[in-house]
Amino acid sequence: MRDEEYPADQIGTYGAGEQPAVAARMTPHLRLTQTGTVAAGLAVVVSAVAVASFPRFTTEATGVGWAVFALVCAVLMLGICVVQLVAWRQAMAWWRGQRSTPPAPLAPVSWWLHVASYLVALAALYACIAGSRTAGWTATAATLLAVALLLVLAGQVLGAVQYVRPDGPPGTVPMHLRRLFARERARQQAAAAIVERDSPRG
Repeated sequence: MRDEEYPADQIGTYGAGEQPAVAARMTPHLRLTQTGTVAAGLAVVVSAVAVASFPRFTTEATGVGWAVFALVCAVLMLGICVVQLVAWRQAMAWWRGQRSTPPAPLAPVSWWLHVASYLVALAALYACIAGSRTAGWTATAATLLAVALLLVLAGQVLGAVQYVRPDGPPGTVPMHLRRLFARERARQQAAAAIVERDSPRG
C-alpha cells in the first residue's frame, strides 16, 4: 500500500480550509456535541428544581448545600459543552470554507476543558449521592438529583469530551490511512535494509 495509490482528494487533510468531505465526516461529532449541550442544559434545569424542592428539616439548610453544589456542577458542565460546541462550529465553518481562520486558538482550550469535565462529573456524582441521602432516598429532590446526575453524565459523554482535534477525531478514515501508510513505509524500509545487508558485495 503506497501513498501514490491514493489521490490527495481521497485522503482528507484535516486543518485545511474548505473540505466538504471532511465536514461531512465530522457532522456526527458536531451532533453529539449539540446533544450533550442540550443534556447539560436540562441538567441545570432539573438541578434547579431539585434545589427548590429540597426538604428543609431545620432552619440551617445544611443538606440543601449538596443540591446547590450539584447545580453548580451542572452549570460548569453546560459551560464546557457550550465551549466545545463553539469550537466545533468554528472548525466546521473552516472545513466548509465559510471561515478564513482556523480554530487553532480554541483547540488547546477545548482539550483542557475535556479533561476538566471528568472532574466535574465526579464532583456531580458525589454531590448528587450526598444530596439524595440527606434529602431521603424517596424524596422528590432525591429523584430529581438522580435525573440531574444522569443528564450531567450524558452531557459529559456526548458533548464535553468531544474536543476539537486538529487532525480529526481518532478512528476517522484519513487518520487510519495515514497510520497504515506509516506502518507500510516502516515495513518497506526494514525490508530494504535486510536486502541491502544480505546482498553480496562485489
